[in-house]
Amino acid sequence: MKLFADIGNYSSITAFKGEKPLMIRSVEADVTVKSVMAKNSDESPTVQCDGKKLILGEFATKQKNVQSIVERGKHNANVVKPYLLSGLREVFNGSVHYLLPKRDRWIEDGLRSKLIGTHEISINGKFYKHTITDIQFFLESDVAAQHAFLSGAIADDGDCLAIDIGGGTTNYLVMTPETTVLHRNSIPDVGGISLANDVINSDWMQSFNYAFNASKVMDAIADGSLTYGRRYDFSEVFKPLLDNWFNRLVDKIMMDCRDYMSDVVTVMFIGGNAELIRSRVANQESYYIPDSPQLANITALMEL
Repeated sequence: MKLFADIGNYSSITAFKGEKPLMIRSVEADVTVKSVMAKNSDESPTVQCDGKKLILGEFATKQKNVQSIVERGKHNANVVKPYLLSGLREVFNGSVHYLLPKRDRWIEDGLRSKLIGTHEISINGKFYKHTITDIQFFLESDVAAQHAFLSGAIADDGDCLAIDIGGGTTNYLVMTPETTVLHRNSIPDVGGISLANDVINSDWMQSFNYAFNASKVMDAIADGSLTYGRRYDFSEVFKPLLDNWFNRLVDKIMMDCRDYMSDVVTVMFIGGNAELIRSRVANQESYYIPDSPQLANITALMEL
């Protein structure tokens, strides 16, 4: 048995080959010492693991002590574990194919040492004992670009600049049709969280004199409501903030990749925040955004 996992700053995705991926919003609330009666669902479960009771996903945002996974340490094995195991509804015994933005031996060894073995976990009141026999690591943007070439989704008569706009970090690389990576880099703190913070720090939002939570702003951006809760509508200031955020991001990437751009025929945007810019690039021939760009990495990993 093989479990595929993409534990991200905005959403955590797990899947088995041939099945629909399960996406859980990467926020949690620790309710270990509270008598909280929360709703449960596959996408927002209540998990008991390692002596803690956690609410994950959408229902966690209703709690006062909500934290995003990036705030707790995305690569901390104890943080990763509940997201990795919460998608399992039958006893699991097998390996994990795990996506990372870059190879890091310290992170990989830390995850292996804590996650390989047998784990007891309760999900929505049901107890499970899962065994992870091995973890193999793959580079997330690489697999998406490779799959795009191999599947014919992008042209193979030139190189591809793949830009993966995540919740916390934007990763990018230049890949040849032969899947050789010529250049790679990342920009920390310029993903969806930075856009949410731009919204929060705008004069419009500051005028409300309210302590806004970045995770909830990200949700309002993702669902298109552009309203924090039911009261704070930021649609008036969002478009110029989005344009400024996107232009800063692309300008920085293009400058860094300038020595390679003469051979690039496709600029591919993937990641959870790629959907925000679809309308901007829809009529430009050299740009490509796959359907469900937030699933591009894990879908590619399952199909390669």
